[in-house]
Amino acid sequence: MAVVQISKIQVRRGQKNSNSGIPQLSSAEFAWAVDSQELFIGNGSVLEGAPYVGNTKVLTEHDNILELASSYQFASDDTAITLSVPRSLQSKEDETVSVADFGAVGDGSTDCVAAFETAFTELFRNANENYKKELLIPNGEYLFTNDLAVPSGVILKGETESGAVLNIGDNNIRFITDQGLELGDFNSTNRPQNIRWSNFTIKRTTGQVTLSGVAESKFQSIKFLGEYVLGNAVTLATAPSAVFWQNTLIGTRTHNVLFENCTFQENSISVKCLQSSTFETAVRFQDCRFFVNDTAIYIEGVSTQGNHWQINDCEFEEVANQAFRSSAGYGTLIQRSKFKNVGNGIGTSANPNDYMVYFGEKVGNVLVDCTGDRQQAAAVTTGTAAFSEVYNAAGVTFVDKTYALIYLSDSFSPLAAFSAQNKFTVINYCLKLGEHTRYGTLTIVIGDDLSPESHGSDVSITDNFAYSPNTLTSPGGSTMSNFEFSVSKSSNTVLDDSTAAVIDTVMLTYKNPLATGIAGSISYDVAYGV
Repeated sequence: MAVVQISKIQVRRGQKNSNSGIPQLSSAEFAWAVDSQELFIGNGSVLEGAPYVGNTKVLTEHDNILELASSYQFASDDTAITLSVPRSLQSKEDETVSVADFGAVGDGSTDCVAAFETAFTELFRNANENYKKELLIPNGEYLFTNDLAVPSGVILKGETESGAVLNIGDNNIRFITDQGLELGDFNSTNRPQNIRWSNFTIKRTTGQVTLSGVAESKFQSIKFLGEYVLGNAVTLATAPSAVFWQNTLIGTRTHNVLFENCTFQENSISVKCLQSSTFETAVRFQDCRFFVNDTAIYIEGVSTQGNHWQINDCEFEEVANQAFRSSAGYGTLIQRSKFKNVGNGIGTSANPNDYMVYFGEKVGNVLVDCTGDRQQAAAVTTGTAAFSEVYNAAGVTFVDKTYALIYLSDSFSPLAAFSAQNKFTVINYCLKLGEHTRYGTLTIVIGDDLSPESHGSDVSITDNFAYSPNTLTSPGGSTMSNFEFSVSKSSNTVLDDSTAAVIDTVMLTYKNPLATGIAGSISYDVAYGV
């Protein structure tokens, strides 16, 4: 019987981190470091052709390739950059961090609450400031089956606004301190602050982003996407909103919060604030769009509270009831904003049935240099009440130039209808009859006599104008001077704020006598207040 001899081949071995460490190996000699699990081979001599004497490390499964890669250099192949320095690939990669690094999966079906909260804890509740980095959300849909707790200082950014989607459904996003304190334990020096979110979508059914206690924070290019259908019944007091907060104590009030370039789409209520104490809050909406809402922004407050809110350069479109509604409070400024088909239910601006903006108190609440489609679409509304675009405002100005044709008439013909709830209305007009032009300002003043028998008798109009040419003997002189405006007031019973109420309508009319008149047109803008 044959004898088979099996030889066992072994290589040099020892401990790297003891005594003198790895010795100089002979040419092509292997050595295994048992303590660090590293493999080396001898380079050989220079006479053999080795570039230098020493040992070469052989990569194994135990090596961290990122730590070994130390040759990364910014724009190393571009001669225009000469002063960048080599660095490790590990340090380069650690400059950015993603929710995927903590296990979040954007497949629309994997629950991501734990992954997001782990990322928040590891980064933003870490005592080491170096790890408080911008947390990226790769495109995908991230499902949340429970509430998501977000600590102070979270900087969260999506890859693209429409592509990175947080699907919260009927769950809420709430904010905590970096020590993990919840709302009931907030105080003026320890509460969520410095939140910075941008560039992603929050998809919801009844879930809310709850900002109670949050201060000094910014939400930029966020889409708040709901499931509201225009015309659905909504109860303001109980319906959830896309963004919600409640103010009870001045020390933990939601204050100095900015929404910039955000979209609030298909939400029954987009923003809702409940306030039970009298103190000032400051919130600003800049370049935001509200599309298909029942009520865009709603404040349920107390008398004389300071709503020092600014709504600048925003767009409101297809809003069934109010773009802004407050039950109380003063100091809100709405400026340079656009209103299209707002306050008409499921109807159009030709048949408005509610206010576009409703202020609970008139002190300091103003709307300035805004545009809207209601005055043009429903300029003449005979037989029905004329709803003011803005209720109870200290001052309102629209920059739209409403346009109407002017016909010949020996009797007064309707031109426009305005709400008598406004104590004064100022109309700047440009009247063109044939080749002749008249510029003027109409001022309509409503008296304070509220008795039923006063209807039609406590409204007055003044007309200050100039025309070209400006003499009666010149062509067009009598045409312009004989043209006349008048106003009358009538009462209409309508459904106002869910109750049957009498709203007086002021009808602006004109007379363009056949003997001296010429057909033409008029354009005008409107300002008013209470």
